[in-house]
Amino acid sequence: MDSSRLTKVLEKKGEFELKYTFPHILAHSLEGWLAITCMKDEKYPESRVQSIYLEAADARSYQEKINSDFFKTKFRVRWYETKEGRPYGDADQLPVFLEKKMKVGSKRLKRRWASSTVFNELKNNSLNSAFHGNWYRQFSEQTGVYSVLQPFIQISYSRKRFIDPSTGVRISLDCNIKVERTNSQFLPPPPNLALDVGVFEIKGKNHEPPSMLAYLTSNIVTKDRFSKYERCISSLET
Repeated sequence: MDSSRLTKVLEKKGEFELKYTFPHILAHSLEGWLAITCMKDEKYPESRVQSIYLEAADARSYQEKINSDFFKTKFRVRWYETKEGRPYGDADQLPVFLEKKMKVGSKRLKRRWASSTVFNELKNNSLNSAFHGNWYRQFSEQTGVYSVLQPFIQISYSRKRFIDPSTGVRISLDCNIKVERTNSQFLPPPPNLALDVGVFEIKGKNHEPPSMLAYLTSNIVTKDRFSKYERCISSLET
């Protein structure tokens, strides 16, 4: 999709993604504050979010982020586990989602396709295996992407979801962000440590946070262009 067309689509269908960061030590206090002022999102329980990010040979998505490009695109495979790291239910087959996330400035548009796979194979195969190499073919069928995409890094975090009762805006609190696995062809092995920051996200049609969250966003959390993807990769280089 060319940039002018993407801009028009985002103006019509996109949403703002406001990001704030906070020291991880404040996670419990923030959760308590949100539990009082907002509603828990009953549709989506607390989960461990797992994402495998795919890259072309030139690591284009990572370069777009570190260069602060106005237009950015990411390809990832995402699934959800219980907070104990198990699939929901007893079935061997786990739903997975192929996602193409596009951003123009602070506005985003996400296209998503559902698939499924065997949980144990998803977890036990290395990122440079033929099993995970198959994601590129599925993306190609859905998007017509011409560059070969290879699994690059897997990132996980705990997510708790809330809804602002006055506006319906969706809120998420992401903690314990860590690198689960890397593709050894491109990156060093991950440290067994979570990042020392958490992320507070607000997603909606307005470029400003709801008034109910004004004190929190002005005094407790810090507005940031934080990218879990970029920060996790950077953590491997230190």
